[in-house]
Amino acid sequence: MLIKSICSLRAGLLFLFFMVSCPLCFSLAGGEELIGADGFLVVRVPPSRPTVVVNPGTIPEEALLKTAYAGGETLRYTVSWFGIKAGELIMQINKVDESQEKFVITVTAKSAGLLEVFYPVEDHFLTIVQGRMRLPIRHEMEQKEGRRVNSKLTLYDQEKFRVSHRKNNAPPEVYQVEGPMQNEFSSFFLMRALPFTGAAPMVVPTFADKKRHEVVVTVEGREESECVLGKKNTIKVQPHLKFKGQYEKVGDPLVWLTDDAWRVPIKIQAKIVIGSLTADLVGYTGPAGDSTITGTPKELPR
Repeated sequence: MLIKSICSLRAGLLFLFFMVSCPLCFSLAGGEELIGADGFLVVRVPPSRPTVVVNPGTIPEEALLKTAYAGGETLRYTVSWFGIKAGELIMQINKVDESQEKFVITVTAKSAGLLEVFYPVEDHFLTIVQGRMRLPIRHEMEQKEGRRVNSKLTLYDQEKFRVSHRKNNAPPEVYQVEGPMQNEFSSFFLMRALPFTGAAPMVVPTFADKKRHEVVVTVEGREESECVLGKKNTIKVQPHLKFKGQYEKVGDPLVWLTDDAWRVPIKIQAKIVIGSLTADLVGYTGPAGDSTITGTPKELPR
């Protein structure tokens, strides 16, 4: 029972982003082999781009892209399980070469407390996104679990809906899908810029479990919450996941975003096999301020 709890905790750390790392879909057969520009991936050129029209996803709010997705931001979380500290999360997003539409997202997940004693974990993730939809073009991962170290590299061709993926020194794999896609980290940040107005569902196309999923994100309520930023009005949103991923999830996660121009995620909650994990924001530095937000506008800038 203890081992099962620890494994569930480790998986839950990444589940808090509501999109988990996973193999992708639809492996191609045949095609010409090419060496990637970084000399790391071997790419098989797939058939021509699919002509089927698919949902590209909800377009983010232009004003929110300038505030909630402005870059220069660091968010620190403490993860607890039954009130006991189980891990730490650090998320950062910065502009690339001062570009207005190219950003790098870095995430570090570390075990703590009981989990650190029995199963130390330190995972590092890097995703580069670009364009108005902030679509990923490159994702790097390094996972340290005990004495094991794994590395992964994923390249996204958003024009041809093609993904190349390689783990450690294993042969690379290429996947052809039917539309543009987010990954597990870019989708989390894009969610902050969604309008959440009107009756239309918010859709974030994302990879998981060998398939492109059109994940629907809904507003579950609004409430006042106390956090490191002070007392804030929040929007409670929930992504409805149709996949399992690399964890034993129970139900869908909840994310509390400040109901202002910056949409800071102050709390993330996810049920796992045994209990649930809660990530609380304990430190913030960025466009909204330093630890404490002051002078928050009541309405989005127009």
